[in-house]
Formats: sequence, structure tokens, C-alpha cells
Amino acid sequence: MATIKDVAKRADVGIATVSRMMNGTGYVSENSRKKIEEAIRELNFIPNERARNLSMKKSGIIGVIIPDFQTPFYASFIRQVEIALYKYGYKTMVCNTVKTSDREKEYLDMLDRNIVDGIITCALSVEDTVYQQIDKPIVSMDHDLGPKIPLIHSDHKKGGRLLAEYLAGQGCRRVIQIGGFFQRNTPSNDRYQEFERVMNSRHISVRTLEMEWNRMDYSYYVGLMRNYTEELRQSDGLFASDMGAIALYHYATDLGIKVPEQLKIVGYDGTDFTRMMTPVITAVCQNIPLLAVKCVDTMIKLIQGDTDIEYHQVVDVSLQNGGTA
Repeated sequence: MATIKDVAKRADVGIATVSRMMNGTGYVSENSRKKIEEAIRELNFIPNERARNLSMKKSGIIGVIIPDFQTPFYASFIRQVEIALYKYGYKTMVCNTVKTSDREKEYLDMLDRNIVDGIITCALSVEDTVYQQIDKPIVSMDHDLGPKIPLIHSDHKKGGRLLAEYLAGQGCRRVIQIGGFFQRNTPSNDRYQEFERVMNSRHISVRTLEMEWNRMDYSYYVGLMRNYTEELRQSDGLFASDMGAIALYHYATDLGIKVPEQLKIVGYDGTDFTRMMTPVITAVCQNIPLLAVKCVDTMIKLIQGDTDIEYHQVVDVSLQNGGTA
């Protein structure tokens, strides 16, 4: 197997020159760069990634903290982040907090000990101040952790407005929305607040059922709605996340409620799961690939010390027409 010494000999340059070019740590003339690249190809040289990262005091790993793997949105987001990070030569380490603050703290400790080079966080089971005390690369998706930490999220206000206007246009007069973690500083709350604002402006009754923080599994939605079954029977519209919309579609139809004739159901996220069932769920779609790319691009800029960083980025949403509303 070829070594860096073999590459230097074939390119007729010093070992230090090869190292500088591979690590991007110093000047290398264009002529030397071309000779080194040619030598690498001819020798089929594979760099020792671990050794290179150690010399640069980097791990080559980015941690991604999410609330729950079972949630379709986060499953899709992780997939897109891994693809984007791989293009930059980084590996992905995923932390599934499942409502446990200790797990989130452990991953933040990994960042502090240089086990990972940065953290993209989508969870918030610890206080904002824990993040604010860390002076290392952190990007937040959907949670405002203060002006020093880049925040990236969808246009949730527009998403809530799209669904409210859609249900109003379908003639709904008594609507339930499930969600709204109003004790948390998250832009995603805008969807619920805007939904309620539009409904109130049209004199449409809207009941907001606030969920437990970080509870987004199928059984939770069904268990929650069992406490409001009679209210569901009297409603003609329902708004929830993708998982909630799917779970409550099945719960409502099991009760004999016809969807969409008697009850119109809309979801939020627009993941592939909404298109895997019949009928397709009517939903607002977040642009998950673009959210992931923006998070990764911002993280790389932070690691590289780039000063041209946009600290608040908002991604557009769209409406998916389906058969549930």
C-alpha cells in the first residue's frame, strides 16, 4: 500500500508539501499540486483519514441530535444530513434523545472534548443556556438558542396559514389542532398560532390540544384523542403532524367517521409516509433536503472559521393536495 512518502517521491516534492496540500494548511504551487494529484492517482494512494484528522485536531464527525427516530420528519432529515455531510468528507453521529436530557448533555460533552467537530441540534431537552455556554460549532434547526447560534427553520407561519385557509375554503366550522409546545422557544409554534389566528379571523371554532414535549409517536396521538372522542365526532376538521394525521385518520375511520366527507384531516411535514397510504394525506410539505443542506453548509462555514454566515435562514413550504381534506 502506497504511503505519503511514496507520493512525495513520485511527485518529486517534499513530504511536508504533500501534507500541506492534502490538509489545506499552507501554500502549494499549482505545478506541485498537479504533480501530487497525478502521483496520488498513479499510486492509488488512500490517505490515513484518522491520522490526518488528529494532526488537524479534528474528528471528521458531526453530531446530530434529534428528539425521536420514529418521527418521519426526523428520519428523513437525518438521511439528507448524512448525504450532505458525506460530500464534505464528514461522517454523521446521531443522538436520539427520546425526551432524555442526559443524552443531549452527553453529546454536547463530546463536542466539548473534541470527539465531534460540531453539533446540529433538533432537540431541546436541556435549557438554552447549556448551548449558549459552548463556544464551538453549533447549528440549531427549529429552536432559537440565541443570536450567536445559527437558526434554520421552515416558514411555519406560512404553513399554518396555508392549512387554515384550505380548511376554511372546504367549509370547516369546528376544527381541532394538535400540537403547540408554547413553553418552548421554537419557530415551529408559529404554525399553530397562525392557524388559530386565521381561524379566529373567519369566526371558525378551533380547539388546540397541546401535546407533551417530544411526544410524537403513533400511539401517543391515538391515546390523546381517546380523551376527546366526542369532541372529534362533533368536529369537521383536524390538523396535526404527519404522524398525527395518519394515526387519527385510522382512529376516526375505525369510529365510523367518514374522511373527508365528515372530517377533513390535514398534516404537517409532507414526508414520504403521507404518500404511502391511501388516501394520500393533504399536508404542508417542509423542504427537508434544503433544510439539511443549509444546516450542513452553515456547519462547515463555522468549522472553517468563515465570517460570512447567515444566522437566521427560513425555508419555504408548499401545500400537498391529497384525499383526506
